[in-house]
Amino acid sequence: MEKRSSASKQIKKYSLIVGLLVFIASFLFGYINLKNIEKGKKTAATYTAQSTVRRINAQLNQYVELSEFLGNVVLAGYNLGQTSFSELAEMLPNENGIVKAFELAPDGVVTDVFPQQGNENAFGINMLTDHERKDDANRAKETGNYTLGGPYKLKQGGTGALLFHPVYQNNIIGNDTFWGFVIIVIDWDKFIDEIGMERLSEASYCYEIWTNDENTDDRIVLAQNQEHMPENSLTVECEIPNYTWYVDIVPKEGWISIYQWIAVIVSALIIAMMGATIFDQICSKKRREKQYADRKST
Repeated sequence: MEKRSSASKQIKKYSLIVGLLVFIASFLFGYINLKNIEKGKKTAATYTAQSTVRRINAQLNQYVELSEFLGNVVLAGYNLGQTSFSELAEMLPNENGIVKAFELAPDGVVTDVFPQQGNENAFGINMLTDHERKDDANRAKETGNYTLGGPYKLKQGGTGALLFHPVYQNNIIGNDTFWGFVIIVIDWDKFIDEIGMERLSEASYCYEIWTNDENTDDRIVLAQNQEHMPENSLTVECEIPNYTWYVDIVPKEGWISIYQWIAVIVSALIIAMMGATIFDQICSKKRREKQYADRKST
């Protein structure tokens, strides 16, 4: 009897070991499977973020072309007063009213605006000294490159980004002299709608567009669909005129949801219990058969 009890305990011990080994193997299999799912989700998210970056660049390139056209008119020597500038700007394409205003700023001071209605407060702003705009304006002037600044609270109301196009003229001795800026005022909310950020929300992604303040290295959030981003977000760079934006994206439930982890653990436990039970039954059956054979032989 004691021998039978000892053999039974031995089988139970081995069954527990087998169950533990099966649990570890099942969990590792589930973990690898989840990592493959995560990899697939990150590949899809990367493509989605890159598509968003392409839409941003395509939209901004339209405004660059408009500002370049106006800059070429200035360089051609045309005398653009408020009336002639308004007539010219009125002919420029502006689908969905995303461009809030076209502005000319000789020596950095806004003198001409189209449309005037609703933008009266923009007249007379010195972009090179204005508290919020001077860093971006001077960056454009010093580098000679298009520079997208903002978004700012606009003097004429609302929120907008400013595309600064620095215009340089050749003087009689062949040196470039700063004429001023052609400025495209972009309605920020309409711009965000136009580049289709709502598609990310509809696809159950959290997103955040941000950049770094070069003076303080602080993170500046430009657009987001929720305040607190989940951890391990995917980041894609977006090169814009004279700056770099970053697009962070992550599924709302995370790359791997808590329910998927629970499913893996529960499945591993069930498989481990089944493995231990089957092992116990097989060993117990063999032990009984051996005992029966021993009794029969005696």
